[in-house]
Amino acid sequence: MGTLETILLEKVEYSCGGTYNKRMHGTRERVLELVIERCEVRVEELAEALGISAAAVRRHLDILRADGLVHVRSVKQATGRPYHTYHPTEAAVEDAATAELLTRMLQTLSDRDDVVVAVSAGIAESLASKHRQDVAGTAPAERIVQVTESLRHEGILDTWRESPDGYHLINGSCPYRRAAEISKLPCESDRRAIELLLGEDVEQINRIVDGSPVCEYLVRAERGPQTTVEVS
Repeated sequence: MGTLETILLEKVEYSCGGTYNKRMHGTRERVLELVIERCEVRVEELAEALGISAAAVRRHLDILRADGLVHVRSVKQATGRPYHTYHPTEAAVEDAATAELLTRMLQTLSDRDDVVVAVSAGIAESLASKHRQDVAGTAPAERIVQVTESLRHEGILDTWRESPDGYHLINGSCPYRRAAEISKLPCESDRRAIELLLGEDVEQINRIVDGSPVCEYLVRAERGPQTTVEVS
């Protein structure tokens, strides 16, 4: 694999595994973005910028603090009670910088299908290797259950259902929506990882970034042998 492919593979794997990028609530993500942009901000300023209550802002900040992305300082005043300001942690700034770098790198892939194929294959193999120990079934339905359960922890799959056309594997939330809006690489790497774990051909038939309410993959039902009837 060439230098560009290697660097991009490392960045995508790091970003997709980071706290900053895993299913963060939309408003909470915006709270974190504002804290990073302003470096020092009060609850009231965040509430005004986002058009939500101070209580709602505090709830998001509490979760971000628990995740190690935001810390708080108490500022003393000459008169009156001290007030609190919120600041991004080093981890939050590093994750944000990594996400920005990833965005720029993905944008360069619009006409580099060879790189997309190489990088997505590498990511898929890495992800599949991590989860192969969880998939020991032999029957297709058994493997579907095991793959869905294993990849649920990655935010890639939620549930599955069986239909006449085959097995549908479904995710109700995109774990890296911004990246998927820029490049097909994240979706392709997930599809390929599912394919490697199942040992079956997998199609992606719906994507949230295309307007669907879910991301959906299909493992088509096997067709039985066809009988040819001669007509005289």
